[in-house]
Amino acid sequence: MDDDIQQALTKAEKLLRVAEWAVEQELYDGAALCCYAALFWATIAALAHQGIKQEEWAHGWLWKTFREELVRKRHIYPPTFVEWLERAYSLRDKGHYDWETPGAKETRRMVHHAREFILKVQEVTKG
Repeated sequence: MDDDIQQALTKAEKLLRVAEWAVEQELYDGAALCCYAALFWATIAALAHQGIKQEEWAHGWLWKTFREELVRKRHIYPPTFVEWLERAYSLRDKGHYDWETPGAKETRRMVHHAREFILKVQEVTKG
């Protein structure tokens, strides 16, 4: 496995662990921020595994490229992964910029989805 892919997956896993810890502590703002960051890095790993790399990543470009290349064209990942990325970003925005904290149920669900997403990327990139 390419070093960039491994580094991105390691970063994703660490950020997910922080998100899981934050949920346990009922710190939903932090959980939302770290959950999206974990998905962001896992997506970078997934794209890099398919030869798609960038020096800098814009959120919208990342999602669009993941959707078009890895979901629609190559059928490597399910369409729900794109939805999870977009929802996690929205939750992250709420946790980062809104006065209102993301809800417990919504945040816990997103952390669960992030775990599933990362496990799938790990499976694909190792195979």
